[in-house]
Amino acid sequence: MYKGLANPSRRKALKTLAAFTAGLMVSTGFAGVAFAAAPDYYPADYSSVVEASKQESGVLVYSNMGEMNWRPLIEAFNAEYPWIKVQTLDLGSIEVFERYYAETAAGNNATDVVVSHSSAAWLDFIKKDGVNAEYKSAEDGKLPAYSKPATGVYTISVDPYFIVYNKALLAENEWPKSIQDIVDLVAKDPQRFAHKIATGVPMSNAAAQNLTNTYFQHVGEEKALKQYEILGQDVDVYRSAGQIMEKLTTGEVLIGFMLSGIQVFPLLADPARAQILGYAFPSDGTVMLMRHIAMAKTAKNPNSSRLFIDFVLSKAGQTALSSGGLMSYRDDVELPDGPTGYTYKKIAAEVGDASLAPTSFDSKTMIPSQDLIDKVNAALHVQP
Repeated sequence: MYKGLANPSRRKALKTLAAFTAGLMVSTGFAGVAFAAAPDYYPADYSSVVEASKQESGVLVYSNMGEMNWRPLIEAFNAEYPWIKVQTLDLGSIEVFERYYAETAAGNNATDVVVSHSSAAWLDFIKKDGVNAEYKSAEDGKLPAYSKPATGVYTISVDPYFIVYNKALLAENEWPKSIQDIVDLVAKDPQRFAHKIATGVPMSNAAAQNLTNTYFQHVGEEKALKQYEILGQDVDVYRSAGQIMEKLTTGEVLIGFMLSGIQVFPLLADPARAQILGYAFPSDGTVMLMRHIAMAKTAKNPNSSRLFIDFVLSKAGQTALSSGGLMSYRDDVELPDGPTGYTYKKIAAEVGDASLAPTSFDSKTMIPSQDLIDKVNAALHVQP
């Protein structure tokens, strides 16, 4: 025996260290089990999925979400499964699928998971057999029916499009609570608001058309078009919500509408911006963007992909993704108040269920007529 081990206190310390090391190995998953036991409603053989994932090479995700959106979720996932490397590519909502098709045709598709909010592109993806339809999440029974629009396709988040305004430059009684409030301000004093109202390009692609048409169907096409025609006198259209947010912060723009929660919430969480900017969910129609996730038919790492998607849909995953600006729709997720603390339930409580307009796979709200596309572009002076 080494001389140092003759000391009883030394032996006790080493036993404690050994116990800690063993516990650490278990907690990090390298001792053959995951960090936390699976919920009791998961399949009895779920541990075999965990074990099989250790022989895989990680998860490759094609999505239209940025690194700041993914980071909190991936960090939480890796606390559970540290051996699974998650790689995400930030692509356009349509580019996600176009790249998938191109790589499949070339025979080098390594995509495991697909995330996008383009409903029209999702329908095409399903028709082209891109979804692993045999996959059913262990969280399936805990999710609302509306969040499962097709076999193997789940909702990752329901993100609002809302109003942001410079509260330092508007009187409190001018702070808009609806699109109609903005219309009334412009109609009352068009000169003051000339080039001071901003929004994104409304009909630039299938996803933007879905968003715009969802609002028009919710409010009524005639009323919504009249709103856009009045706003069109003073509105400037931008391709980047980040650019609008900068102009709102500096006062170059007074009000922005139909701005994406996934892009704006993390910025509003900045205390300096919070002093300058206010926001509201439009009482006449808050479009809720349904962002979907699915395991690809080409998945090379099906077990790791399953663990990842199950975690995304779980209470823990839905809680983590809120820190990245996405919005949870699970009723059992409770978050502290603040811009990144909203859930579907919280917004419904704030403005009422009747004010919410979720996007869907319904062609009536998904695909506007060419006539409406032309009218909206003309109203906002957008060159197609």
